[in-house]
Amino acid sequence: MGANTAEYALPDTIQELTDRLTVSYANLLTAAVVRDVVQDCYLPLSNARIGNYVPILVEHSSRIKLRQLTRRPDATPLLREHSDGIRGHSITAALRRVRVALTRSA
Repeated sequence: MGANTAEYALPDTIQELTDRLTVSYANLLTAAVVRDVVQDCYLPLSNARIGNYVPILVEHSSRIKLRQLTRRPDATPLLREHSDGIRGHSITAALRRVRVALTRSA
């Protein structure tokens, strides 16, 4: 199931954020990678009692992670020129490996 199915619908502000970041990183990362990063940053905050600052926090953490992905030398499978859109599952798996590496190095 995709991220925009009825089972998992993002709030409008988070979807707009995803769209903006997809445009910002269009020449570097695929839309699927950007979407996965935003979702990963949003999920821990999705049940916040006070949601006023959730979009700001998600944007901040998403931009940090996206910058790290584009600067890491081992992230080349995530770059747009190496992605044909068919390998969505391998991109998600690669993103998870990069995320684990980033959390271990932090």
